[in-house]
Amino acid sequence: MELNITEIESRIVQLIAAEGPLIGKELAEAMPKVPVLALWQACYRSRTFHVSHFASYYLRYDITREDQVRLSPSIQRDFLSFSLFGLPGQRDQMIERQGTLSNMHREISREKISVAQQVMKQLFVSLGREVRSQLCAFIAGDLAYFLAHNEPREHVASGEMVKGSDIDIVIILSESLPDEIQTRIDSEMTALKSLYLRHPQYRHEIDFICKRKSVMERQFQYTDIHDKIASKIAYESMFLGGSLTLYMEVRDAMVRTGVDRLIEQDFDHALKDRKNAMHQLLNVPGDSIDEEARSLFHFSQERVEFS
Repeated sequence: MELNITEIESRIVQLIAAEGPLIGKELAEAMPKVPVLALWQACYRSRTFHVSHFASYYLRYDITREDQVRLSPSIQRDFLSFSLFGLPGQRDQMIERQGTLSNMHREISREKISVAQQVMKQLFVSLGREVRSQLCAFIAGDLAYFLAHNEPREHVASGEMVKGSDIDIVIILSESLPDEIQTRIDSEMTALKSLYLRHPQYRHEIDFICKRKSVMERQFQYTDIHDKIASKIAYESMFLGGSLTLYMEVRDAMVRTGVDRLIEQDFDHALKDRKNAMHQLLNVPGDSIDEEARSLFHFSQERVEFS
């Protein structure tokens, strides 16, 4: 296998010399018969390449690996979408290309955030100003880190093709709003979700959850996996609309309960695990990946369920 990796490295060098700096996905498309792990190994075992990473990492709880903390993007997704490889002498090209790629993900994220704002505006108009002042909405996931992508993928439940990253929205209600309002929000958001999923102009997957502020604060106890996922989503969130005061009360509760520090500790732990996983993956056969290596390389489930 060592000889093969050397041959793959040689082919990558020729490709980048001819085409200029390339991300992992472009290498994979140019060399479709080479397993992605073998490509990754060739790039990271080599001392030839200059590598530029332009992802921001955030925490994920992998329910397929006994709720283990992981970093997202996965090692595979980071390689394919957020790692640029160049050769000595291509420094200026690397800088220019990274700027272009980073801006592309930022623009895709901005477009999806705009869709989220549009959805919330439709909901707020329906509910009226008085209700709006007693709820807040925030956005989470890769949009909050401006890492969204538009790679077509199949929506699991419906089989519809959607445009890349889903749009994750959390709606927090004050205790004073009647239960009928929560039921109405769930109903209207479900209708909007269906519209934006199926309408050919959009094809966006919108995930949402609506819950009381007291439920959110109880989840900051950080006891089980559902509490941890909910807390992590709030920790990485970006304010979307409604009452900024209510949103800041949620943020303050994170500090008061100390859950923000627990999340940061989990992030440090996940970072160490990421480094160990990369060391392990450098030494497995690149063409016969087993279940354990596969789970280290990419998530079986690249999205988080709300609770």
